[in-house]
Amino acid sequence: MKNNKPIFFILVLLVLLLVFFVNMTFAGLFSGAVRLILRIVLTILFLSGYLLFNRKGKKSLAGLSIALMAVNLAFLVVSFFTNDLLGLSNATPEGLALSKLSDSLIISTVVIVSLLVSGLRLRDIYLNKGKLLTGLITGIISFLIMGFLALNNPEQPISPEFLKTNIEWILIFVFFNGFMEELIFRGIFLKPLNQFFKPGWSIVLTAIVFGVAHMQVTYTPDVLFFVGLTFVLGLIWGFLIHYTRSLLASVLFHAGADLVIIMPVYASFGVAG
Repeated sequence: MKNNKPIFFILVLLVLLLVFFVNMTFAGLFSGAVRLILRIVLTILFLSGYLLFNRKGKKSLAGLSIALMAVNLAFLVVSFFTNDLLGLSNATPEGLALSKLSDSLIISTVVIVSLLVSGLRLRDIYLNKGKLLTGLITGIISFLIMGFLALNNPEQPISPEFLKTNIEWILIFVFFNGFMEELIFRGIFLKPLNQFFKPGWSIVLTAIVFGVAHMQVTYTPDVLFFVGLTFVLGLIWGFLIHYTRSLLASVLFHAGADLVIIMPVYASFGVAG
């Protein structure tokens, strides 16, 4: 049954914000021990909620609870795989890319496995072909447009030599980050949220969380503008997932948008290879 009460929308929004604040936005404000405890507590809390709601036959609340649990568990697991442990450094092109690759693989794998164990199918989290041709064409065109903008950024010119040296690391970064973020911000939440709200409101809700979760960025002087931009992109990507029934288009579009960000980051960090 759809719940049109604004108070319930706000409550769900606050819960989602709490999860991403603890695990992403403000994670750096906590010591390692406090962050670990918070993630353990939230994982246990949402797992308990899932078991309770499932036993009482409240499938909608159980579905939302297991998605929240999966996110917390994923960030809990990935916190043990530090750059020091893996021998990586964000001061090198390969280190920056491989660090993102490692985090994305671990987080995505834990989330997917957790949800499959709970009885969900891959198509329940949009890991299917959906409207394949539409998704593929839309995604590729979006990626190419974003790539063109990234290569022609007047504020951060990209030299052919820089691109030749770093292109493989840049592509690894944007594709794995794009997949992970589309999965954890939209892929695992849109269908559970659609049990409570109309799809449009589910998309808005996830876009708000996606935008606010990027408040911690340091690679732009205008954080509020960036949060607003990510909110708008979140709306577009949420619509693409809903329309194509797949993550494909949104992941490709997201990867392209990340090109606009990560190329200047690579250049400004001096990681020229």
